[in-house]
Amino acid sequence: MGYVEGTSPYQVKLYSLDDMVAQDHMVRLIGKFVDILDMKGLGFEKAEPKGLGRPGYDPRHMLKLYLYGYEEGIRSSRKLEHMTKDSLSARWLMEELSPDFKTIADFRKDNIEAIQKVFYEFGSFLDSAGCFGKKIVAIDGTKVKASNNKKTNYSRKKIERRIEYNKESIARYMKDIDAADTEEELQQAAEKIADCRKRIGKYEAYQAILDGSGGNELSETDPDARLMGNNKNGVDVAYNVQASVDAEHHMVIDHDITQNPTDHDQLYSMMNKSQETLRKKDIVGLADKGYYNAEQLKKCEGEVLCIVPKQKSSGDKGKEEAYHIKNFVYDYEQDHYTCPSGNILQAFNSKTAKKRRFFNKEACNSCPHKTKCLTKKQKFRVIRRDDNTEIRERADKRYEEYKDVYKIRQQTVEHVFATVKRGMGGGHFLLRTKEKVKCESSLMFLGYNFKRCIGLLGAEEMMGKLEEYAQKIGRSQAFSRFIHHFVRCTVLLRAAA
Repeated sequence: MGYVEGTSPYQVKLYSLDDMVAQDHMVRLIGKFVDILDMKGLGFEKAEPKGLGRPGYDPRHMLKLYLYGYEEGIRSSRKLEHMTKDSLSARWLMEELSPDFKTIADFRKDNIEAIQKVFYEFGSFLDSAGCFGKKIVAIDGTKVKASNNKKTNYSRKKIERRIEYNKESIARYMKDIDAADTEEELQQAAEKIADCRKRIGKYEAYQAILDGSGGNELSETDPDARLMGNNKNGVDVAYNVQASVDAEHHMVIDHDITQNPTDHDQLYSMMNKSQETLRKKDIVGLADKGYYNAEQLKKCEGEVLCIVPKQKSSGDKGKEEAYHIKNFVYDYEQDHYTCPSGNILQAFNSKTAKKRRFFNKEACNSCPHKTKCLTKKQKFRVIRRDDNTEIRERADKRYEEYKDVYKIRQQTVEHVFATVKRGMGGGHFLLRTKEKVKCESSLMFLGYNFKRCIGLLGAEEMMGKLEEYAQKIGRSQAFSRFIHHFVRCTVLLRAAA
């Protein structure tokens, strides 16, 4: 009994490239989406061909290649070039064009802002297709490694240590010169001293840059990247990538890039962007305790309902849970606290003071439960209250009311980062500087949304929705052109009169 026989690769066949790409393949949807975009309106360079000179590549072809590449986890310009030659689907998408890697890389570099606008254009399509629930939004941040090695990241202390080390090395090599017996040993020591002085000059220049900018660290390769802790209990030179995700179908609504390793100052900004993108105000925002910041919560009040759990208080360390600060009840009318044992803690500052203190020494000294409420170093319990305490109390009350809703936060946003990092190879950035990195994150989240949309609607239904969206865009663009020409004709007629 023989083997299953294949067809000889040298056999000539009469069929087109279109026959070799499945009708429900994602490249057909990518091609359709890009074809309906207004490339000139989005700001793409070379959106209109020049009349003279050698013809260039259509930016539509280049954008299609990047969308397909990022969706498949292929981001390098060299690998994208190989894909245009090796992949049947990429060849179909590119219409057998195969630009070199430099042309591919330059397209991304020269169209930073336009590519970011494509992310929002696809968000507009998702909105028209009913892929946004527009009720609950979850936000979170993740650290993504920058294109900068930890060895070429310098803090002020690191620079000082390097300068001191090289000065010590110079002193050591000076002794070697005094003890040198041969001309070769003397020359070697002199060269090492010159190298050390050169490095000291470089580090002193870095110090001057930090003094001028007021910063605390500097990266050689990517000047915008910062040293941040990662989820592996280590540190990386990275960016903090923020994303807001719709809870209905887990589509990414908006995203941002920050140089701050914490999420403290991002709550209002991300929720405000989500409202603008969804064009809806009454949404519920879910964020983890890293976003618990009184100033941010205050900004959100009255504009968006945010559910954020409270961070563990350092004052509760070493105390039984029944005697944590959340169990001390404040009476607004009487202006005092009641402790879990029923004792009254009076205020020892006026109401106009920025930071107020509440305590009762006598009650704490005679309380039978003081070992549960006080640490060994404390003689009595002190509760502090400031201008932001009421804001935090309202936030804590909201969290308790919406605790069941909050449970969906993790399953809404966490898997988005996992898909982008693990499934799409987005665990590190290839581009450098904050502006370019934001463009790359737009491509990654756009690829995720595209993949998610295909899984949600199916290829056939998504193609139909794209057709409807194309007609809608066409009518909108025609109306815009009419208004433009109408205004221009009115101005000319007035000028002629």
